Amino acid sequence: MKNKNLLIGLACLLTVVAVLSMSTKSQKPVDEAKFEVIEIGTGGAPHWSPDGTRLAFMSGGWLCVKSADGKGEIKKVAEIRPDFLEWMSDSEFVVYEREYPKAESIAVMPRLSIKRITIDGRITPVVRDTTFSKTSPPKITKPMVLPDGTVGYYECEGEFKDWQCKIFKIIQQGKLSSESAKKQLRAITEPYPDGDIWLESIDKSIRKRVTNNKKFSFPILSPDGTKILLRFAGLVLDLEGNELSRLAPDLPKRVSKGLLAYFVEGTWGPDSKKVLYMVDIEDGHDVYDTDIYIVNVDGSQTLPIAATTDEKEAGASWSPDGTRIAYVNGTTGKIYVVKIR
Repeated sequence: MKNKNLLIGLACLLTVVAVLSMSTKSQKPVDEAKFEVIEIGTGGAPHWSPDGTRLAFMSGGWLCVKSADGKGEIKKVAEIRPDFLEWMSDSEFVVYEREYPKAESIAVMPRLSIKRITIDGRITPVVRDTTFSKTSPPKITKPMVLPDGTVGYYECEGEFKDWQCKIFKIIQQGKLSSESAKKQLRAITEPYPDGDIWLESIDKSIRKRVTNNKKFSFPILSPDGTKILLRFAGLVLDLEGNELSRLAPDLPKRVSKGLLAYFVEGTWGPDSKKVLYMVDIEDGHDVYDTDIYIVNVDGSQTLPIAATTDEKEAGASWSPDGTRIAYVNGTTGKIYVVKIR
C-alpha cells in the first residue's frame, strides 16, 4: 500500500513539474522573441508594393524592385535621383525629383518635377516647377498617397509652406471619388513645423483644433482615424489632445558615458494597434547605433526587431498586412524583411 501511494505521489509530482515547464515556456519574455529574417539585397530604404509582394529601393542611382520573399533577381527600373518615392499601384511609382541641368554650373538651382514611372521603366512627366530659384520658393509639394489610394500634390501660391498650400491636384484617383478623396483628414501643425495640432481635410474645408498653445512636431493620424502619433516624440494623443500613452517613457536615457538613446521616427501599424519606431544612440554629434522596435499603442510589449550593437538599422516600414517589416542596415547597406507573425 505504501509503495502504491508513493508511486501515485511521484506521478503527481511529475505532472506538476511538466505543467510548470509548459507554463514557463508559454510565458517566455516577449523581448526574447525570434523572427524569420530574409535578405533582399543592397540599397536604400525599402518601400512595400500595395499588395505586399515586392519591395522597391534605390541602389547605385537606380530604382530597383525585388520580390519580398527574397527570391528571384533584382530588377532595375529607372535611373533617377528622387527626393520622394512611393508606389502608386502594384505596377507604377510616383517620384518627386530634383533635375539638375547638364553642363551647367553646380550652383544652378535644380528644377523640381513629379513623374510617374511604370514597373517597366516608362517615365511620364506630371508637372515641372520651372520657377524654383534662389529667390523664388518651389510651387509644388512632394506627392501624397492618401488612405484610399488617391495620389496628388499641392500647388502653392506665394510662400512655400505645406500647411499654406491650398490647391490639391490629383494625379491618380483612388477608391473614392475626387470630392470624397479631398475630404479625407490628416494631422498637421500650425505654424509648420512646430505648433498646435489640427485635423484638416485635404481640401482645407474641414478643420478641427486638437491642441491649444502647445508645441508639437510631425503628427500622424492613425489609419483608423482615432489617434495621433507624434512621430519623433513617441507620444500618442486622442483627437481632443489628451495624452493616451508614451511608447518609450525611459527615453532619452544614458546608455554609457557620453552616449544617449533617443526615440526617433515612429510609424503606425496598419491596424492602428502597434507602432514601429527606431532608437538612435548618439553623443550629441554623431549617431553610433540605431535599433528598431515595435510596441503596442498603449506602450506595452516592446519587441526588438533589429537591435544590434554599433550598426545603424533604418528605413523601417510595415508591410500592408502588418505581418512583416522591411528595413536597411545602414552600416552594411543590406536590406532585410522580418516576419513578425
